[in-house]
Amino acid sequence: MKHALHRFGKFYSRVILNFIGIFIFVGILSVLFGENGWIPNKDIYAISEFVYHYVLPVMIAYSAGNQVRAIDTQKSGKDLYAGGTIAVMATAGLLIAKVQVGLLGAMILGPVCGYMWKSMVEPVLRRKNIQVEMLVRNILVALMGLLMALLSYYGLAPLLEKVSQGLMAGIVFLIRHHLLFFMSFVIEPCKVFFLNNSINHGILMPLGMQQAERVGTSVLFLLETNPGPGLGLLFALYWHRRQRRKEYSAAMFVEFIGGIHEVYFPEILSNVPLLLSVIAGGTVGNLWFSEWNLGVASVVSPGSIVTLMMMSPKGQLLGILAGVLLSAMVSFFVAKWILVWQGAKEISKVPKEGQKEAECCNMSEIHKIGFICDAGVGSSSMGAALLRRKLKESGLDHVEVSAYAMDQIPQDLDLAVCQKNFKELLLKEYKDQKIITMDSLLNQQELSELAQMIRKRSESI
Repeated sequence: MKHALHRFGKFYSRVILNFIGIFIFVGILSVLFGENGWIPNKDIYAISEFVYHYVLPVMIAYSAGNQVRAIDTQKSGKDLYAGGTIAVMATAGLLIAKVQVGLLGAMILGPVCGYMWKSMVEPVLRRKNIQVEMLVRNILVALMGLLMALLSYYGLAPLLEKVSQGLMAGIVFLIRHHLLFFMSFVIEPCKVFFLNNSINHGILMPLGMQQAERVGTSVLFLLETNPGPGLGLLFALYWHRRQRRKEYSAAMFVEFIGGIHEVYFPEILSNVPLLLSVIAGGTVGNLWFSEWNLGVASVVSPGSIVTLMMMSPKGQLLGILAGVLLSAMVSFFVAKWILVWQGAKEISKVPKEGQKEAECCNMSEIHKIGFICDAGVGSSSMGAALLRRKLKESGLDHVEVSAYAMDQIPQDLDLAVCQKNFKELLLKEYKDQKIITMDSLLNQQELSELAQMIRKRSESI
């Protein structure tokens, strides 16, 4: 179940992350030129509405439709765009019928059309004469596009309208009855198990966009992206573990300014009671946001305080900042109490050097290293940059270090590096090359040890 949810979130993260800039563009236009914006201008705001209603659904449908095919053809080098083309035609039928459900519908139609083409049509095309394949292919694309557009117009659009109304009614019920804070009891544990992208991009984002379209803002954009709980936890660890203050200072900067929540996941996974601190911080923050009817104009990605401020509408900025600060304070005090209760015992998080040394000695010379995480951005990207710097300082400029999403790992890697709790998911799709795990991809001491082992291995060959 966990692996299925992870694959679901990973697929949509890969699609949505390509268009985060457009979501932010829509949010900025709404904040600046919307009806209640800083500089109201209905003509400029119309650009935001057009992009949201039509451009985004079409682009997401096209990308998702092609992504299904791209996953299957990475090794063969083929790249057919039929799935995305059919998804665009299907989305056109949906938008004409009910434009309000365009985004949610596009996220469904994209992979469905891509899978239909891959599983139903391509096997037939492989048996056709190569001279007529292009003609047959284009005719089939047009016919499938027509069929899916009609199904979207008459079937999917009315269905999604009812589903959307039901989901939004449930959200409104939670807000009116002051129960929205309960979502933290689900969101925070799921985030720690690397399901944050599944929740944010697969569930909260499409519902939040619909709510923002109706009332201008949505509280749903704040539930998973609030950097306060993680900041409070890291500050409590900074307070108690003096010998690691440099590491926690960097982690707090990455969490608060960079919006990369993964930096505190290993701390909770190695000391599970600390999960209570982020649940408490998230609960109080959500309660504050819902009680004061606060929300932001568009997707907050990454969950940085900078992005959060950019998406905050006029008159709500101070309230949202207060909610983030309140979340951090509650998380800090709960984490501090837990650490005091545990005797502030330092938990050694540095892996046994001998064990990793043995793993490294079993490998041939290392030329290419991949830092692996869910989407290939965030913690893996920063970890790769830090290791590159350390290797350069050791004179190992020839070693290539890059970050990759889990399902986009190249076959010629000499070494894969991932967070230790991520290894179980990684092994389901990546079994051939050597894997080294770390407690945190941003842990300076672990990165230094890894760089030293690579240097020793390079000298011994």
